[in-house]
Amino acid sequence: MALIALVSAKSDGVTTSAAALALASRRPVLLAELDMAGGTLRHGLLRDVPRGEHHERLDGTIGLHRLPQADWERASAEQDFTPQVAQHLWPLDDSDYRVALPGLIDPRQAASLTSTWPTLLNVLQLTDQQLHWDVLVDGGRMVLEGGRLHPVLSPAPVLREADLVLLVVRMTEESQALAYPMVRALQDDLATHGSGARALGLLVLGDGYRPADVARGLDAPVLAALPWDETAAAYLRTGGRMPRGVTRSRLMRAARETMAPLREHADRRRLHLQMRQVRAATPAVERIVQHLAQRGVRHD
Repeated sequence: MALIALVSAKSDGVTTSAAALALASRRPVLLAELDMAGGTLRHGLLRDVPRGEHHERLDGTIGLHRLPQADWERASAEQDFTPQVAQHLWPLDDSDYRVALPGLIDPRQAASLTSTWPTLLNVLQLTDQQLHWDVLVDGGRMVLEGGRLHPVLSPAPVLREADLVLLVVRMTEESQALAYPMVRALQDDLATHGSGARALGLLVLGDGYRPADVARGLDAPVLAALPWDETAAAYLRTGGRMPRGVTRSRLMRAARETMAPLREHADRRRLHLQMRQVRAATPAVERIVQHLAQRGVRHD
C-alpha cells in the first residue's frame, strides 16, 4: 500500500509508466490523473472500457474537473467526500479492482481545484491507508514558479504528501539534461514544504544508459526501471483492442516486478517518518522521559 506520484521535466512517458504500473499491480489500485495540462486517459486507455451493468461510456460528465462542484455542493466540510469521488472513478480494464480518476478536459480548469486539493488528498490517503489500495498519481509535466512547484499548474499538495515522488527520465542525454534542474527543484520543494527530499526518486524509462550512471549524474536514487516496448506503450497510450502478447511484454513484466519493491520502499520510508516524528507533546512529558532515563542509568 502506497501513495506514489509520477512526474516529469518534459513529456517523458509519465502516463504510459503510471498506466503500466497500475495494470501490473496485483492489488486493488487507483490511478489518479492529476496532470494540470489536461488528461489523456479518457481519449486513450479508457475510451473503450465500459462501466457498470448498463455499459456506460466515458464522457465529459466524469472526471477530476467535476470534483470542485461536487465538493462545493457538500452540506458541510465534515461530510464524507469519498462517495462524490467514487462517482468519477472509471475502470481501467474488465476487473473490478483497477480504477482511474480521469483528468482535466481543459487546462483552464486547473484553477478551480485550489480549494479541493485538501479534500481530494484526504480521500487518496484514506484509500491507501484504510482500504489498503495502491494509489498512483500521474502528475504530468512539472511547472515551477520561483523554483517551487507552481500552486495552480502542478498538483503540489498531493506531491508534497506522497510517500514517493518518481521523476520519470528517459535514457537519453536530452531527458537527463532537462531532469537535472528539476531534481534540484523538487528536492528543495519537498524538503521545505513536503515530507523531505528523500521522497524523490527516479524512474528510468528505456535503454541506453546504466541506471547507476543516471543516478550518479542526477544525484538521485533510481527506484524503478522500465524497458521501452513500443507495442505495449502504444496500447497504454491509445487503448482499444489489446494486441496479443502485451501482458507478456518486457514493459509489463518489468512493471509487475517493480510495484512490490516500490511499495516496500514507501512503507519503509513511512515507518521512518513516523518514528522520526515522535516528539514530546509538552515539556512535562519531556521531563518524565528524562526522569525515566535517569532511573534506568542508576538501575544499571
